[in-house]
Amino acid sequence: MSVTGDRPGVRSRPRLPRRGRAVLVVLAALAVAACGGPAAQVALPPAPHPAAGGPTVTRIQHAGTLTVAEDLSYPPMAFRQGGAPEGFDVDLGTLIADALGVRLAVVDTPLASMREAFPPGVDAAIGALADGVVPGRASDPYYLSQQAILSPARGSVASAEALRGLRVAAAAGSRGAAIAAAAGAVVETTYLPEQALAALALGRVQAAVADQPVVFAYATDHRGLRAVGGVGPAVPFVVVVPEGAPDLATFVSAAIRELGRDGGLTRLRDRWHL
Repeated sequence: MSVTGDRPGVRSRPRLPRRGRAVLVVLAALAVAACGGPAAQVALPPAPHPAAGGPTVTRIQHAGTLTVAEDLSYPPMAFRQGGAPEGFDVDLGTLIADALGVRLAVVDTPLASMREAFPPGVDAAIGALADGVVPGRASDPYYLSQQAILSPARGSVASAEALRGLRVAAAAGSRGAAIAAAAGAVVETTYLPEQALAALALGRVQAAVADQPVVFAYATDHRGLRAVGGVGPAVPFVVVVPEGAPDLATFVSAAIRELGRDGGLTRLRDRWHL
């Protein structure tokens, strides 16, 4: 597969009408109302209606807000657009909040910090990988991702084996860095995946490896670069909740299964060209 690109406490509130629910962004502990919709042309699917419940679900419904941690440096899964959160994971969080009858609040949280401990002050972490690194209870998977290689369109790198001997950028500790190292590349690590891709665009390295959604989105926006996907094993994306919230994990998994069964996850993938 390839693509070429030339908070203060919240008071209880009644259930909001679906079209009136807002997505809230929480950045640096400040809540900012998010308005407008994503740039994608495909409409959001209907919200699921899981029957699961429990004490955590009830607490969130009484509070009127589902607070989630997401890394907003990860397009097209989660990113900022005009100051508002956008992306596949943000849409998924919106649908889960809609199913609960509450608003969504997104706390911009680096994925690296989620690996150290479950983010404080949130109900769930969206965008985690099903590798057990982010502590907590994982939901059913909602998306499968592999790695992808970004290289110049002229003389592009078509496989992991072809990375041997090349200068390759990848985020430190990532699967992309491991794949490049195993192939015999000279790996230059960065903090964020997009920094690795930018290093290639600036000509500092000969290739970059990162999660497939990020690489394909970057290649689409940068002429002269080619992305080759399907590298390495497929890894599921999951929603992680605290260990003490099994009812919320059950609710989220039921919502994901319903979205998968009714075509909602397919519509989200179409919406973000995944």
